[in-house]
Amino acid sequence: MAGPESGEQANDADIRNEVSGQVSGGVVQARDIGSVTIGATPPPPPVRIPRQLPAAPPGFVNRTTELALLDRLLLLEEGPAIAVVSGLKGVGKSAVIRRWAHQVHERFSDGQLYADFGALRHRGGTEVSDVLGGFLRAFGVHEEWIPAELPERAAMFRSMTADLRLLVLLDDAEHAAEVTPLFPASAASAVVVTSHHQLGELLVAGARPVRVAPLQDEEGVRLLSGMLGEDRVAAERERVSELVRLCGGLPIALRVAGARLVQRPTWTVERLVGELRDAERRLDHLMTEGRAIVEAVFDSAYTGLPERAARLYRLLGTLPGPGFSAGVARAVLESEPDHALDLLLDASLVEELDGDTYRFHDLVRLHAARCARRVDPPEAREAALRRVAEWYLGQVAAADAAMGPRLRLADHRERLSAVGLPFATPGAALDWLEKERPNVLALLRAVAAHEWDELVWQLAEALWPLYHERKHYADWIETNRLGVAAALRVGDRAVEARMRNQVARAHLELGETDQAQAELVHAHQAAREAADPRMEAVVLESLGQVALARAVALGPLGQAAHDPLGQADLEPSGQARDLMEDAAARFAAALAIHEGLGNTRGIGLQSYHLGLVHSRAGRNEAATAAFDRALALMISAGDRLSQGKIHLVLGEAHRELGHSAQALHSARIAADIMRERRIPAKETRALELLADLDRRDAGDYLRRAIAVCLASGNLPKAEELRARLGD
Repeated sequence: MAGPESGEQANDADIRNEVSGQVSGGVVQARDIGSVTIGATPPPPPVRIPRQLPAAPPGFVNRTTELALLDRLLLLEEGPAIAVVSGLKGVGKSAVIRRWAHQVHERFSDGQLYADFGALRHRGGTEVSDVLGGFLRAFGVHEEWIPAELPERAAMFRSMTADLRLLVLLDDAEHAAEVTPLFPASAASAVVVTSHHQLGELLVAGARPVRVAPLQDEEGVRLLSGMLGEDRVAAERERVSELVRLCGGLPIALRVAGARLVQRPTWTVERLVGELRDAERRLDHLMTEGRAIVEAVFDSAYTGLPERAARLYRLLGTLPGPGFSAGVARAVLESEPDHALDLLLDASLVEELDGDTYRFHDLVRLHAARCARRVDPPEAREAALRRVAEWYLGQVAAADAAMGPRLRLADHRERLSAVGLPFATPGAALDWLEKERPNVLALLRAVAAHEWDELVWQLAEALWPLYHERKHYADWIETNRLGVAAALRVGDRAVEARMRNQVARAHLELGETDQAQAELVHAHQAAREAADPRMEAVVLESLGQVALARAVALGPLGQAAHDPLGQADLEPSGQARDLMEDAAARFAAALAIHEGLGNTRGIGLQSYHLGLVHSRAGRNEAATAAFDRALALMISAGDRLSQGKIHLVLGEAHRELGHSAQALHSARIAADIMRERRIPAKETRALELLADLDRRDAGDYLRRAIAVCLASGNLPKAEELRARLGD
């Protein structure tokens, strides 16, 4: 305080009442001071060691991977070591860090600090400065000495913890800015943050990510055993496993379900499972004491989304299929989804499986769909489904086109012009179709339910290479039966013939020749009534294949049906000869149609089939001549896949004639083409042929064939080849 020189009259304008410099503790400012009494500052309280960890979680199961990742924090030499434990709300992040903290707390001899940001938000807001003040008080800092501003509080906290071995648990954080002021300065300390966000800012700064996923079936059963007792679980083991699946392995849902059963000891697990099977009301049944606990958990994550991300969340939840791509999200929003999709990922509402595949947790999907029903009108949800169906048709048509030339009734030129070339190779196209198979089938069912018939049959037609080459017979038949129904509704007989033909081919490959024949009778009639010679030729080809399959199935030629290398050399029976003549007549009729149309590929295809008739009859010279003609035509048509198929049977025919060099040449080409096209069944067959032809390298070829079978999931064939390798 400053005033006039001594002896001068005091004037208010001359008086300055200021405080400058750094001041700690209380300050009293006044105009007039009579007397001053100065008391001694109370001594600081003794240093405390805070022990703030919540109790260890009861009924904790597994999580060995997550606990091991946290253990690695203790090995870091530069600190403080920081981990971000993220995952879907209700997945058990808090339980993981509490369990780990109790396992390692003795390593942190100077104390353990804990803050639950979720609880603080629930009480009306989260002030990081208040949390920091609480931490300082936990170390015994008197309220008088705690600075008022956050930066000064953070500086004091760092100073106090610079040499300590401290563990800090920060639970349910929303943003990196909430937690960074709470990091101690010592290299011997560790900080573990949980969040349903990924907190990328902390990861960029060097924090270690630990992702917590839902429980697997066995782990979920163990959790419920701890709640219900092992006897009750053992009595309904299958239903308990189903309960775990219906809850998606989400611990909070399992605990709510378990609590309902504990409260109702007379209930069977089957009764609760029966309620939860109703997908639309499943979230309603996951409540206790009248509170929809699981739904409330998802609501808290959803309500924090910006509107564009929230709309994407809702509409994605209405789509069929287990997963989706960024392209699907783009179709839903009718614009690039990058930021909105990133927000869903960051909030752990969706999970990224690989570079372009995402999925919901099952219960989150139900929540998203429920939000959509509340917010988005039916026409908006239907329009989103239609856009996604159109997008998928473009992609599937592009994949089909990448496989090479073939007859297609649908004209996709405009669609393909818009899509471009999304697949670099035919193999990549087939792999994409394989990856998207569950999504496409689920979508096709939904599209059929809406009776968008043009989309239905065009999708079914374009999926042909997937089903024909990868042999998903149940999907193959269902897809094309939906196509038949669509064709009947639109009254397009050519499309009906196409769809029935594709159904028949699946039955034929399954050895169900009667069902195949029945479909083809209707298909042939439809093709003739449509006056479409292309489709008539296609159906005639299939009728020829049915006759040939029936001939092969009859003895003694029937032995050749189980001899993939064609080693049987037996004369066919009279009935078999009649069937082979019928097959040849059908192929010849189809050949004549293609010759009339000037269709080079069609001529080559029927020449190939006629060669198969000769081969089955043991006329290998005639077979090789037919195959040579077919091969030349397919080279001219640019159909590399058919070239591979022809080289395979050509190699087998040359082997029967003792032409080892020609057989090896064709077998190697066949193996190369089938490998690049990702067609494991035919690649395996070509490798078997090479093993038979090249005794020196037979072991290598068989080992390659075994690897192909294992990679494609054909375990029985792999075992058969292992036995052959042993011999």
